[in-house]
Amino acid sequence: MTSLVIDHRNVSLDYEQDCVLVRQEGVRPRSIPIVRLQRIQCMHNTVVSTRLLGQCQARGVDFIVINSRFSQHCFAVYAQHIEQCQRRINQYRLASDPVLALPLSRRLVVNKLARSRHALEARTESDARDSALSAFEEAGQRARNVLDPDILRGIEGAAQRALFQYWRTELPGKLGFRQRLRRPSPDPVNALLSLSFTLIYHEAIRQCYRHGLDPWLGFYHLPSPGRRSLACDLVEPLRPLIEAWVVDGFCRGEFDLRQFSLRDGQCTLGKAGRAHFYEAWQSKLGFWSKRLGHYATILARHLKVAIAVNESPVE
Repeated sequence: MTSLVIDHRNVSLDYEQDCVLVRQEGVRPRSIPIVRLQRIQCMHNTVVSTRLLGQCQARGVDFIVINSRFSQHCFAVYAQHIEQCQRRINQYRLASDPVLALPLSRRLVVNKLARSRHALEARTESDARDSALSAFEEAGQRARNVLDPDILRGIEGAAQRALFQYWRTELPGKLGFRQRLRRPSPDPVNALLSLSFTLIYHEAIRQCYRHGLDPWLGFYHLPSPGRRSLACDLVEPLRPLIEAWVVDGFCRGEFDLRQFSLRDGQCTLGKAGRAHFYEAWQSKLGFWSKRLGHYATILARHLKVAIAVNESPVE
């Protein structure tokens, strides 16, 4: 176990004798060795002792709180990972210069488009798939040579819309998925996409800190209140993989309408559905976390040489 997910109400967490103590009314207390954990993730209001938070900081365990209904209320207490001053100085210099930032942004978008294309190539042949593939091949060629970051975002956005149009043809019509809508999520597909991307976004923030990077300052995503732009950058190449995972879950019947409820226009995952979702999510998180760490490592290497060698990122 590397993650402890708390998905029940009326839970309290404490620390005692190298263990996290999990107490819930009517349930026998659990004791989990803290050395086995990399992150503690709470999905509901949880009572937490300052003693536990102190141990998490000292032992490198990140404490993350996710609010699936109101994403602006999500927060985290990240452990004090090693931060490299020169790396952040280089990050600030590159991010503040659009000319220096563009090659990194271009590489990120080309990577994402390639992964989207690979995801499509793995699907069953159809006219809709072939149309989407053509759109991504064209987008990939244009993105390699673009000199304007706004045009680059336009290319990526148009390709992403083409991919969602394809996902719509793959999904059962009874799910009611028409387009990507985040707040509120009107259907089960949008609900799981939003939850999945919220979770992977916080994992990306965690990887930024682990690699001595400032998660607030991105290259492709511009700074915005409440958004860690670099974390969003790291997530981009993983989006097609996560989207395909969600779509396949619905197509195979692992997720279905019975697991969701709709209230005031907001579709949410029910208790039984959450238990199933988090079990499935944990089975994939190790791979996705490793990919995010890989992207952060590549970026850290770029920052090490980008300022010193020709004042531009190495591609």
